[in-house]
Amino acid sequence: MPYQNEFASGDSLWRIWENPSVREFEGMIRREEKSRPHRLPARLAPRRDVDLVKRVIAIDGSTVTQRVKNGYPGAEATLFNLAAIVLDLDRIRNVPSGYIPGPAEVRGWERPYTLSAVLPGRNIVRKDAADDSPKRFFRATVSQTLGASLEPGHETLAETMRAITTGRASRISCPIDDDCPLEPPDNHIVPPRKGISHCVCPRKEKIYETDSLRIHERFEENGPSEQAFTAFRQVVEHLTLVNVLRYFEKRDILGVLQDTAFIMDGSLAVFGMPAWLKTHIQAEITKIHEKALRTGLPGLLLMGVEKSGQFLEHLKQLDWMDEAGPRHRLPNKTALAPDLEYIHEHIALRPPNAKPYGLATYYGRKILYKNRMAQHSVLMTPIINKEGQDPRCVDEAAYPRIGEALNIMDELGTHLYEDAFAPLVRAHAHAAIPLRTGERILSKIFAK
Repeated sequence: MPYQNEFASGDSLWRIWENPSVREFEGMIRREEKSRPHRLPARLAPRRDVDLVKRVIAIDGSTVTQRVKNGYPGAEATLFNLAAIVLDLDRIRNVPSGYIPGPAEVRGWERPYTLSAVLPGRNIVRKDAADDSPKRFFRATVSQTLGASLEPGHETLAETMRAITTGRASRISCPIDDDCPLEPPDNHIVPPRKGISHCVCPRKEKIYETDSLRIHERFEENGPSEQAFTAFRQVVEHLTLVNVLRYFEKRDILGVLQDTAFIMDGSLAVFGMPAWLKTHIQAEITKIHEKALRTGLPGLLLMGVEKSGQFLEHLKQLDWMDEAGPRHRLPNKTALAPDLEYIHEHIALRPPNAKPYGLATYYGRKILYKNRMAQHSVLMTPIINKEGQDPRCVDEAAYPRIGEALNIMDELGTHLYEDAFAPLVRAHAHAAIPLRTGERILSKIFAK
């Protein structure tokens, strides 16, 4: 690591280049042969004349991390905000052609629901907790935040997690700080199914039900904890989705699913230490989808929309022509469904006998889409039927309500940003924390 304001002089470059391991490395990189044309993914051509959707519920989360002054080096905290917004499509559709609505009018089309929290990082402890540590404080904050509800009278996010994981009793390493007096396997515990229990060690430390998420395992006492903060954000986002769906189910108003599209910012997937939640989330939304089908409804319309990543990059490559440049090879309104073989061969390189890409983390299937305005997007539909569960199947049935999903991508695309999608723009507007404002809020909190 260099000193501050010390820059590389280049003295080491010739030694690096002459090193055999460096010179040989280039030969180990597998390259796509541009001169060898390969098949495009399967094209989807679903019915597009069905238009049941009247509202969109979009979910997005955001964090801002800032160092705070409390007398200890590197002390930091993160401001977290989640937004679930309801967009009234009927009001949007009634806007006259060529009319540009003002910000106040746009805000009248939406109802936002938000959840906020401050997550402690390194060198942040509670004032009133003796022998506290930053990790203890972080774990307690996770428990407290998931104990919140988006709607009065409805279950909390922790209750949602508890309900969808019934019967799970997996052991985890004791989440107490590294100086736990017990040795493995005695220090492996099963977090409580509800509320708080206590460790079996002599100190009787508190164990939270949310410790089962293992987010705290990415908390760093001596450095930035962005991995822990990111894991927390994705857990809250996906539990919020399930929480909202359960709200409609518990009140016996599943008819709302017929004319509502649920949109997640990002993948239908849970990554990292809490990835075990993926199976339970998938099972719950499958149950709700099947229940809706039994009552004669069309089922769940759920979409994850990726704004970056290797699949979007691949779509941009597919839509390139050497003579004309970007966005000229594929016709507008082209939907491509890469199967497992295609993904392993052209996007996420894996041997033919490898486990399917995303098996442990994804509860959705990806579609590469170029909409009517030539915008690129990667959207995901949930895996909630036997066709979707087969990663080699690219039949239309594997992508529930895909025709309506593509209609929404066409209708609500916006040129406000490159390849932008209006529901996520509005969700992000309510969730995003302006950097300087977030820093000022944290500074004021820790100035007390």
